[in-house]
Amino acid sequence: MATRSSRSAPTGPSAGLALGEEKLGGVDKVFEAVGFQARDRERPDQERPGQVISDAARLVDPTGANAVAGVYPDRDPHPGPGADGHEDLIATWGTLFSKGTAVRFGRTRDRRYIVLLRDLVVAGRARPSVVVTHHGTLADAPDLCRSSDRRQNGLIKAVLHPN
Repeated sequence: MATRSSRSAPTGPSAGLALGEEKLGGVDKVFEAVGFQARDRERPDQERPGQVISDAARLVDPTGANAVAGVYPDRDPHPGPGADGHEDLIATWGTLFSKGTAVRFGRTRDRRYIVLLRDLVVAGRARPSVVVTHHGTLADAPDLCRSSDRRQNGLIKAVLHPN
């Protein structure tokens, strides 16, 4: 039997949280765009494919969302010494599950165009540098994203550099 409450469904910052839970002051959404070639923070000469996914799981607030656009191929095309290229990606699924976060994946059509684009760059027929119109730091990212979204300031592509 269904009953109707006179109270309306919660909206705003507490929507989706269990009764009595407060929204944390952290990250609502995480966008992972690094992929399997992430460098290990402790050993930068080595890759650590699961590092960014683990960071995303740790940083996102309960009921937040993770978007994964970084490339995670079925097989590592250039495995490190002693690796066969078939390593499984280790992700902190328990953390994501217990926080009730949404995880979405997406990929571009890079496989369709990458060889063609590489060949055009090597032949000198394409110059990717003309697409990069702005440079900035991570602190500049919000303003650069706003400019990109609004098609302002002539921004086509921005490159962010570490502080």
